[in-house]
This record gives sequence, structure tokens and C-alpha cells, in this order.
Amino acid sequence: MTAYADDYSARQSKQYTQEAEYYQKKADGYRREAQYYLKKAESYQRDAAYYPRKGDADRAKDYNRRADRAMDDYKTQMRYAANADDKAADYLRKAANVLRK
Repeated sequence: MTAYADDYSARQSKQYTQEAEYYQKKADGYRREAQYYLKKAESYQRDAAYYPRKGDADRAKDYNRRADRAMDDYKTQMRYAANADDKAADYLRKAANVLRK
């Protein structure tokens, strides 16, 4: 009976570890997306600073809105990454608990 229980625990631990790896990869993807939005926001901020000097206030306001939207998207992606990191940590804890038994 003990060998069967050990085998089941090992399979369950492996499954939890795979789930953790999946969520870690998701978190990495969210961070890459966040980096993209951060670069877009920086670019839009530069454009927003440029156009008032050229006398085009409307275009500057538009770029400011775009920059704000890109920063909101950045924050959202970072929040998603944090949630995925938490899920990965939970699955690793579960895997460790299964192996401890």
C-alpha cells in the first residue's frame, strides 16, 4: 500500500509542478506585454511633449490620452503577472506538501 501511495504522491506532485511552470510562463508573458505597453507610453509621452512646442495642442492632448491608456494597460498586465505568480507559488506549495506526507 505504501508504494502505491508514494507513486500517487509523486504523480500528484509532478502535476502540481507542471501547473506551477504553466502559470510562471503565463506571468512571464504578461510581463513581456507590460514592457511593450511601458515603451509605448514612453513614446507617447515624448510625442505629447513635442507637439505643444510645434503649436499643436490637440495632438498633444491625444498623445497624453494614449500614454495614459498605455500606462493603464501596463498596470493591468503587471497585475495579471502578479496573480499568475501567486498561482504558481500556490501550486509549488501544494507539490511540496504532497511530498512531505
